Formats: sequence, C-alpha cells, structure tokens
Amino acid sequence: MKRITHTLSLYCSVLLLSLFSLTASAKGDFYATVSSNKVVQNEVFQLTVTINSRVSSDDIDFSVLQKDFQMGQPNFGTSTNIINGDRSEQSQWTIPLAAKETGILRIPRFTINGQHTQSIAIQVTKDRDAPNSKDIVEVHSHLSQTTLYPSESAQLKVRLIVKADLRRLQNQTIEPPKVDGMELHPASDPDQHQEVVNGIQVTVVDQNFRVTATKPGTFTLREPQFEGSLVYGGSYGNRTRLIPLNTTPKTYTLHVKPKPKDYQGAWLPTSKLQLTQRWQDPAGHTIKRDSVKLKVGDSLTRTISMQVAGIDKSRLPDIKIDNPDSVRSYSEKPHFSTLDNGDVLMTVKQVVIPRQTGTISLPDIRVNWWNSTTNQEKLSRVAGLTLQVSPSDDNQPLANDTPPASPEKTTVITKTDAGFWPYLTIGFAVLWLLTLLLAFYWKRSAPRLHRDTSEKTAKVDNEQPTTPFEALKAAILQQDGIAVNQALTQWQQDLSLSPDEQTQLAQAKAHYDEALYSESTKDNDGESLLQLVKRLEKATKKRRKPTKESLPPL
Repeated sequence: MKRITHTLSLYCSVLLLSLFSLTASAKGDFYATVSSNKVVQNEVFQLTVTINSRVSSDDIDFSVLQKDFQMGQPNFGTSTNIINGDRSEQSQWTIPLAAKETGILRIPRFTINGQHTQSIAIQVTKDRDAPNSKDIVEVHSHLSQTTLYPSESAQLKVRLIVKADLRRLQNQTIEPPKVDGMELHPASDPDQHQEVVNGIQVTVVDQNFRVTATKPGTFTLREPQFEGSLVYGGSYGNRTRLIPLNTTPKTYTLHVKPKPKDYQGAWLPTSKLQLTQRWQDPAGHTIKRDSVKLKVGDSLTRTISMQVAGIDKSRLPDIKIDNPDSVRSYSEKPHFSTLDNGDVLMTVKQVVIPRQTGTISLPDIRVNWWNSTTNQEKLSRVAGLTLQVSPSDDNQPLANDTPPASPEKTTVITKTDAGFWPYLTIGFAVLWLLTLLLAFYWKRSAPRLHRDTSEKTAKVDNEQPTTPFEALKAAILQQDGIAVNQALTQWQQDLSLSPDEQTQLAQAKAHYDEALYSESTKDNDGESLLQLVKRLEKATKKRRKPTKESLPPL
C-alpha cells in the first residue's frame, strides 16, 4: 500500500510539472488571452495580445477578426521595466470584440518575427434577452404616386425612429434614398424631435424628398437605410453587448409614361392645378367686381397664385401678362413656397397704373396643363378687369410723360442814366479780382475735395444691405416700389406677425403705394411705413425660433 501511494504521489508530481511546463510554454514571449471564452452573441469581451519586446503597433493585422467579430479600435502600448539592473520591454494590444454569430468561433494565431500565438476557441450562445435591430431603429416611408409623366414629381416622405439613447449609438450612418434614371432632391430640411410612441420616448427624424421623372421607362426607388451599433447593458452587473443596427430598405417601382405627341404649348403635367387671383384698389381693399373706377395715376395691384401638385418650381412656366399700352405695369419676380402637402405655390404680383382716361381692359390669364390622373389636356383661366379711368384731380402728367413746353419770358431793361458807369466799372474790376482769387484757391483745393468725395462715394457704394430688414429700409428711402415689394416679402418670412400687426402693415403699404404711384408727390417719402417697419422689427425679434442639432441627414 505504501509503494502504491508513493507511486501515485510521484505520478501527480510529474503531471503537475508537465502542466506547469505547458502553461509556461503557452505564455512564453508572445501570447494571446481573452477575458472570457464563453460569451453570448454580441457580448463585448477583451482580446489581449502581448509580446515581450518592443515592436510597432501595425506589426499585427487584426482585420482578419472582422469576419466573425465586431471589432473596436485596438489600444496599443509599450512598457519598460528595470529590476536589479535587468532591463525588459513589453508591447501589448487590447481589442474589444463581440461575436456576430453563435457557435464555436476561433481567434486565429498571430505572427511576429517567426513567433506565433496560440489560436483561441470562443463558445458563443444565443442571448434571448438582447433586443433585435428592428426593436431599436425603424425607417418608414411613403411615396405619393408610382405613375408619372416626364417632368412630373412624386413626394417621398421618410420617418426615422430611434428607440434608444442617442449617446449609446456608435458609427451610425444614414444612406440617403437612391434611384437611377430620375432626379432626386430633398424637398425639406431634416426635422429632428422627440415623440412618445407606445409609452416610450423616441427620437424621430422626418424629411421629404422629391423624385422627378426625366424620361419614359420603369425605375426602382430605394428608401434610406440606417447602419450602426448600440452599446447595450453594462450597468448594475449586466454584461455589455454591442448590438448591430441595420434596416432593410423598402423599394418602390415607378412607371414613367411618354409625353403625348399631340400636346400643344408648355409641358405641365400634374394631378392638380389651381389658378386664382386677387385685385386690390389703391387703398388695399379687395376688388370683387369685374369693373372698377380709377383716376389717371392710381395704382392697382394684381396678385396671381398658381398651386401645382407634383411639379418642382424650376419646371413651372412663366406667367405672362400682356397689358395694353394705356397702362404702365411693374412686376415682381415670382415667389415660390412649398405647402405642407408638398404642393408648390407660385405667386406673381404686378402693379398697374393707368396712363390715360377712358375704358381700359386688362387681359385674362390662361394656363394650359396636362392632367396626369385623367390623361387629358386642361385649361385654367382667371378673368381680366375693366378700368373706367377718369382724369386725375390735379391734372398733372405722369412721370416719364413729356410736359408741354412753355415760352420763356424775356425782361428788357432800358438804362437811361449813365451817371453810375464809373461805379459799375469799379465794381466789375473788384469782382474780376475776386474771381481770380477764388479760381486760384479752387485749383489748389480741387484734388483734395475730389479725393474726399470719391472716398465718401466709395464708402456709400460698399454699404450694401446685409439683412432683409436693412434691404427693406433702403428700398423705402429710395422710393423703389418694386424693390419694396420684394424686400417686404422676404422680411415677413422671418417674422411672426399677429393679425392686428398684419392689418397695420397692409394699410401702411397701401398708403405708401398710393402716394408713390399717384400724380402728386405729396407725402410719398415713406416715413410712416418706415416707422411701422422699425417698430415691428423690434417687437418680433424675440419671437424667432432658435435652430437645433440633428442626426446625420437622411
């Protein structure tokens, strides 16, 4: 019995020495270790690779790990130790990893200068508590129509929903929608905000896109795609997991019909077109009759609005107004805006001033278009207006009209007394001397005056308006009616006026136009309009909304 015990003890000793030798050999000068070799899918663990010498950080290519693992950025460092005069150096890499699939995955061996690490087997199981990608990120889209004509557009509405803390997202990218053979442009800026969906507060990003057909055929449109990862868990003892986030993009098939061969006029395909207008008298009141009485020099405002569905503003035709020569007209540039339903609204304003008395007929406005829903040619029309023009009160000619010439009066002075001739001669001599002195002074000071004047002129020319408010003030002071209309429209876009303020502004503008375009030049300096504009600018500065940050654009 004693011999058996001694033999067993000797065997155990040999076995322990063998295990110790194997462990030391595994460690050696170049080895790899992991924080855990049994993990769940997407759980983050650490891979550490160590070599007992000084090497470079790029001596190992870790890209081979990306096939089976999500990989973070490798952290590399070197150290030097001196103990009792013995010097040793060490280089080490630390890489966070997360397994993509379940099963037995293997970390391959790495090689430096003929030395190798041992490969490591990682056992990966399914984590039933981990969320799926669709539980974190959703992309929803809607296309307004799938059948178009060339130059016609469809609206793509996209909504991105993120049901997680944005600070836990990593490497997120949003690939925008894509289509080949058609034009695709954003129709709005990304709108990022918070909402509550099924009791959970989520981050929502909304954006609209316009898809425009350019040629007949069949095309495929793909919605935006989200890619990234989410750091999940990692608190109160929970294991940290790196959840991959990928959405599968939805696709649409679009059919573009050819343009009808027998269509005449400007090509305007749309499912809806509304043409309206508004007439305003010199006081700014709306004219609801088909005839109005005016005087020569009175101003009449005509506002034409065309609301079109499924057409980009760059493809809308110009609205031409052929007024008779008996009136003078001033037209603004067309103003475009996009409505909440995606329709484009084009607005054209024109000021009409009668030049002569009598009956004047202003023309109708007609727009030809193609109804893409019923596949029929359509005509939209707004009626003109009849003017009954009487002479103005002061009977003064309009600007640019040539006034009648009047004969000049000649005054004949006959001198009968020559007794003052010597005094006049002396006076002329004194004036002649003064003239010489003034000419000499002017000759010396003229260059300096010219230089000062040029500097002032250059300074004035360089002072261009930098804001819509400054442009509006300058236009009012310059009495430029067309520029006032343009600047006023742009200035109002940045304001939030109350109904009472809008009424005050409309009345002041009507009085300004009436004074500016009438025959009389009385009270047309625009002081009352300018003071009102200054007061509204000051009162509405605090109402403007600040901008906010957003996720990467769709």
